[in-house]
Amino acid sequence: MELSIVIAVYNEEAVLAELERRLTASLQKIGRSYEIVLIDDGSRDRSLEILLSLRDSDPEHIRVLSFTRNFGHHIALTAGLDEAQGDVIVMMDADLQDQPEEIPKLLRKLDEGYDVVWGERETRQFKWYKNFTSWLFLWLMNSVARSEVPLDSSIFRAMRRDVADDLRRLREKARYLPGLVRWLGYKQTSVPVEHGKRFAGETKYSFWRLIKLALATATSFSAAPLQLATVTGMGIAALAVLAVIYVLIRKVLGAYSVPGYASVMVAIFFFAALQLIVIGLMGEYISRIYREVQGRPLYLLRDLAGVRGPGSGVRGPGSGVRGSAIRNRRLSEFSLEERNGLLAAIAEDTHLPMVRVFGTHDRAALAQYHFEAWAKSNPSVFLEKDGSRIAAMALLTELEWDTGILGIPSARVLYANASGGAVDARRITTLRNITAKITSFARECGIQLVDARVSNEDLFVMRALEAEGLHLVDMLVTLGAGREKIGRVLQSNPIDRREGCLDFGSGLTIRPMQNSDEAILAELSYDSYGDHTMIQDRFFLEPSISPATAQAVFREWFLNLAHRHGQGGTTVLTAELSGSVVGYIAIEPMAEFAGTVWWKDSLNAVAPEARGRGVYRALVLAALDFAKSQDAAGLITKTQSSTYRVINTWLHLGGDVLESAATLHWTN
Repeated sequence: MELSIVIAVYNEEAVLAELERRLTASLQKIGRSYEIVLIDDGSRDRSLEILLSLRDSDPEHIRVLSFTRNFGHHIALTAGLDEAQGDVIVMMDADLQDQPEEIPKLLRKLDEGYDVVWGERETRQFKWYKNFTSWLFLWLMNSVARSEVPLDSSIFRAMRRDVADDLRRLREKARYLPGLVRWLGYKQTSVPVEHGKRFAGETKYSFWRLIKLALATATSFSAAPLQLATVTGMGIAALAVLAVIYVLIRKVLGAYSVPGYASVMVAIFFFAALQLIVIGLMGEYISRIYREVQGRPLYLLRDLAGVRGPGSGVRGPGSGVRGSAIRNRRLSEFSLEERNGLLAAIAEDTHLPMVRVFGTHDRAALAQYHFEAWAKSNPSVFLEKDGSRIAAMALLTELEWDTGILGIPSARVLYANASGGAVDARRITTLRNITAKITSFARECGIQLVDARVSNEDLFVMRALEAEGLHLVDMLVTLGAGREKIGRVLQSNPIDRREGCLDFGSGLTIRPMQNSDEAILAELSYDSYGDHTMIQDRFFLEPSISPATAQAVFREWFLNLAHRHGQGGTTVLTAELSGSVVGYIAIEPMAEFAGTVWWKDSLNAVAPEARGRGVYRALVLAALDFAKSQDAAGLITKTQSSTYRVINTWLHLGGDVLESAATLHWTN
């Protein structure tokens, strides 16, 4: 994505249709890929309804977020920055005073090598009092808070992704975005733009609202007001000394008929006012500290998932970042003693994957098996500790292959769990803390998709992950057959072998893949997994991944397996029906466990026109036959719970359901 337009909306129902029309026309002329991120800041009119209609009319380009209440203009823009995916982000107001036709000016100036460009309004079209209060606000910001925000500064600005990423890391509650952008540094400049008249409605910045923003911003950016109070107090103290001398002289001269009246009244009023000013300033700073230490998210988003058009509400992927600069370490940084501590914590987990596949009760050995596999990617380790004891742990690894294929930075939670009993409510709290660290870390690193897999038998883990914004996209079933069962299945289903092929009759044969099959099977993967009546994979059920990209995943996945087939690490068995290639199954050995090696079905596909003719059943039998020839301990496959034909085939042949798991995603 080249360009993101971020717009905060509050009670702008009369403007939105014209805003979308002019903005879309301007962006299409620019010729860059773009998105428009519209944030409803708790509007009380029909703004949200209209925004959803606009989104439904152009879902490729328009995204809508909606706050649960009015959180404020600058926080709404922050939410848009959190969600924006473009290399360049443009912020603007919704009232059309920031004119869409002026966006190319900002971009051209940005292309000259600047990092931030704001629009310098040539003729301000505000009413006179708004012009004055805006100028006064910026003057006070620079004079009192020393923010160095130019007097011609505005929200209407373009910035590069690096600037936006750094800006998103600043999570203080009192937000004034031009001041925060200025604080970041970078190479910044302005460009003259035409400032339009408000298209409809009234400004949402009343005089009182500007005063509150000025006070909040001044105390947020600088301690100068407190210093000013100190200097003022010292000055008044000096005046008080002079006043005392004056009063004493007048008293000696007998000028006061009522002794002490004038001096006492002046002192009372003067110092009472001074004390109130200083106490008020201190109160402002204390209130800022109080709000920050509360740790509340900057904003909360409505759940708009699946809502269409007027009268019908999409939850944005984020719900506010909790914290920043998350502390974590790579696994390679852990000492041997620390690694043993991690292993011991993992071994306490009663829901480790592959327990039923391997038929083991030795959780320590199984923990070691998984730990060695996870360590190969050198994951980031997130810990919650209770004293020296590990209360919760998660391992997160970046997925280079997925990132390259999906086109979005991706990562996977290899493991997440917390100590405690199966129904220990404290586990949810510690797991949510861990998940909050993961999602905040993902935001800071620009990771847009996080994948996690959880045993269906451990509902507390799933509940904790869902509470932190992960959404369910897939239910995965593991089916398989051990060595003895493979023997019984093959005995009940004899196979006719001839000329290096397995003949299943009616023109159906299974043979090892040949080089000439690779291109055909790659396209077969693309077409087969594009059939939505059969496939409900997590890639297709993830809203942030387009169907075409999801299909391409399986083509590339197969090509990877075909390459490994040529190297001898994977075996691809090809199905022919009446001389035409109509399917395949790719199987490969898993890592050894307790002296045994299981094989797994990594990927399979059957051409849509060949379904219902026993092709998949023949491929499974051929895979079982091959696994037996390799003296495998067994063969497993993982499939979505919706692919009933796969499940039925394995069960009818005599296989078992060994495990089930939920796949969850977090999207940024």
